[in-house]
Amino acid sequence: AAATSVPPALAPYAPSPLSAEDGLAQLFVCVFILVIGVVGMQTSLVSEDAAREAALEDKVRAQRLAMAGATQSACAGVSAVDMHASDVVSRLRTRGVVRVDKVLSTEASEGLTRFVDETLEANDATTSQRGLSMEVFGNVYCKKNRWDMKLPFEAPVERALRECVKALGEVLREACGADATLVELAALVSDPGSTRQPVHPDTAYRRDPTVYTCFVALQDVARDMGPTLFIPGTNNAQAHVEFRQGVERAGPVLERTNEIGVISRGDATLFDSRTLHCGTENESDKRR
Repeated sequence: AAATSVPPALAPYAPSPLSAEDGLAQLFVCVFILVIGVVGMQTSLVSEDAAREAALEDKVRAQRLAMAGATQSACAGVSAVDMHASDVVSRLRTRGVVRVDKVLSTEASEGLTRFVDETLEANDATTSQRGLSMEVFGNVYCKKNRWDMKLPFEAPVERALRECVKALGEVLREACGADATLVELAALVSDPGSTRQPVHPDTAYRRDPTVYTCFVALQDVARDMGPTLFIPGTNNAQAHVEFRQGVERAGPVLERTNEIGVISRGDATLFDSRTLHCGTENESDKRR
């Protein structure tokens, strides 16, 4: 008879018991890797931000060279008390920007200024955007010392908004229609040391206007406080074609006459989102 051999049954796998030292060592390795990962991610984000800001600064330099010979003047305004809505809307559609004076009272602007300052202080908004709450702050072009602070519908905000709508109501209805929607309510803050933005439109060109923006000054804005610069007559297809052909750095559209928003407390600039504009640098010691 043939002999047969049966292999012994394989014992089930059982991991070796870990000593306390082994467990601590593995925990240390995991924590170390996690820390390295977080630090690496933060370093990468900082590097990306720095590279992005450097590219924007280079673009600004090129644009400033192109605009060096352009004529510049202050935005001419019309009083909200004396204006005719149809005239204002006609200028807005033709030029892409119009200034309307005295749309907000001193009391309302002072109350809203205090609210903005207190909110910035409470959120520790200093020189860095990092770590700020996305519920309070939006994204802003050229971040150094600039803040896009979302405004909740609280008492000082509501008062200011109601005053502005009352002063500009006829203009807004004629320009936007009675069913227009408020899509953003924010305080755009430029602290001392903020840098100039590149000239840009807020929206790409479309045949019909989609958004009108109203900037209302909460204090007197001097030339060195970083007022907004506008290039009138650029809310049209030809201007946008020229802007793209110059790679947004040069060309005849940047050589056109521009206007600077040196305005007083309570005055407003109303502009078409397709109009080329930029925030200038705040070289003063005052918040704008």
